[in-house]
Amino acid sequence: MNYIDLILAIFLLWAAYKGFKNGLIIEVASLAALILGIFGAIKFSGFTADFLVEQFDLTTKYLSLIAFAVTFVIIIVLVHLLARILDKLVKAIALGFINRLAGIVFGVVKIAFILSIVLVIFDAVNQKANFLPKEKLEKSLLYGPVFNFAPAIFPYLDFEEFRENIEDLRKKDKVIIHN
Repeated sequence: MNYIDLILAIFLLWAAYKGFKNGLIIEVASLAALILGIFGAIKFSGFTADFLVEQFDLTTKYLSLIAFAVTFVIIIVLVHLLARILDKLVKAIALGFINRLAGIVFGVVKIAFILSIVLVIFDAVNQKANFLPKEKLEKSLLYGPVFNFAPAIFPYLDFEEFRENIEDLRKKDKVIIHN
């Protein structure tokens, strides 16, 4: 075990602890809040901009950015409130421990996926810049499995439909910018 393993293990253990502490519902909600917040802000920031202009007579060149941020924060807060209510319900029906165990699994999988993407990018840069010798990476126990995690999952994710939805949003709903 080398320092690469130590760094990866710290991230994975931190994710396991956080997953146990928060439970599956809160862990999923945090990821969902981020994703829904981004997409919701893209889709609805035009409405928010109009509301800000009507209610507060706000006209600035940064209105679209402010509207995006406000929409993003509102969606994140709403998702987290819903998650807290669900979490209390799960605890009330005595499924809290199962929620925590599932939180460990989800937390580790989430961080492994993120680390895998970071390592794939790092590997591409490392091949040109040679920050770490290839032998050091090959001796690592965790580098290979974590590196291969996201590429192993990508074939099962339908990114083509995702891209089409983003293109549809761009065509249909232009963000209203008031100057």
